[in-house]
Amino acid sequence: MEYISAEFAIFAPEMAVDIPYVSGLTTTFFIAVNLVFAAVRWFHMCRPYDKDPDYYYPGRRIATLVSLSALLLIPYAWNPYPPVHWLIVKAYFLPAELFFLTILLLSYFGNVMQWQKWKRPALWAGVPGLAGLILVPALAGLFQRWGIGSIPLANTVVLCLGGLMTLVCLWAVGMVLHWSKHVDDEEYSNPHDFPQVFARKNVYRMLVTFAFIWVAALSDSRAVMALLQLYMSGLSVLLLIGILPPQRQRIEKQDVPAEPEPAEEETASSTEFYNRTLSESKALTILSAISEVVVEQQAFLEPHLTIQDVADRAGYNRTYIAGLFKTELGGFFHFINTLRLEYADKYQKEHPDATLSEIISESGFASRTTYYTVKARLQKEAGNS
Repeated sequence: MEYISAEFAIFAPEMAVDIPYVSGLTTTFFIAVNLVFAAVRWFHMCRPYDKDPDYYYPGRRIATLVSLSALLLIPYAWNPYPPVHWLIVKAYFLPAELFFLTILLLSYFGNVMQWQKWKRPALWAGVPGLAGLILVPALAGLFQRWGIGSIPLANTVVLCLGGLMTLVCLWAVGMVLHWSKHVDDEEYSNPHDFPQVFARKNVYRMLVTFAFIWVAALSDSRAVMALLQLYMSGLSVLLLIGILPPQRQRIEKQDVPAEPEPAEEETASSTEFYNRTLSESKALTILSAISEVVVEQQAFLEPHLTIQDVADRAGYNRTYIAGLFKTELGGFFHFINTLRLEYADKYQKEHPDATLSEIISESGFASRTTYYTVKARLQKEAGNS
């Protein structure tokens, strides 16, 4: 019984708990929860949102693959006593799990932001993240067989890789918080296209998870690791329940107006620099292209229109487009939704028998809540000007 842990002994040594065995059971439970998560995430989408899964469920495929990664813990669940199997668990929950959390954040919110460049830093982050999971235990097992006794060295490598991945994770958290704070007026025409509450809630959960992972890693305790796995299993269940109904543009049926969102404060950005580099003729050319796309082609009637969409169709750099919206057109959100409200008034006059729901839908608003929110916000801005 050389592998039986003596971490906990309750009242008497003979009542000592077999912590590795209990830890193996919690690992089995953790694997099972993640398999359920992967199955539900892949096969189930609420209707009618399943008609546009890329919009309503961004990062769904990545979330499924991350959940399936729990299968790598099967050696420890099957036999938790060998030191190399215990090293696999530590490598999974420090560098690898931090990598997976980074991927989840960037794949979801990076796709929401239409920022495809997230894949490049994610790829580089996978080097230390997956190296700790795959290479360290394998090399430790070989070295131990050769009599070098490298388990302590492998532990040190895992901690170093974990520190590097923590920095990457914190960078991803900072990106999401930045998007959450500044995104509305600069990127989206629909105030609910970026799920701000969902973003901040998951950032706070992630920070707590960071702390818990490091406590488990530094304690080198199977009991603490078991608690971590139970915590993360519960977190997965909560996340699954939370994302079954899509977090983007939740359609609400009530007719009462929502409280207007506070207007974003004007902040200096790189767009101002690029605008200063534009000649007057170039700016007029780009403004003409914006008008062609947004007004003449009536792109403003698309409920989830973004600046990136306009830039792609106009054929100009997104930074120039964003800067001109901000300096010449009153801001993307303001310009697009002013056109929508004007169109709604026009549509109502031309179709006196139309219902309010029909008017709202035909005018490019995603829901009644969006319509009332936008209308109240623009009226407030007009009153303050």
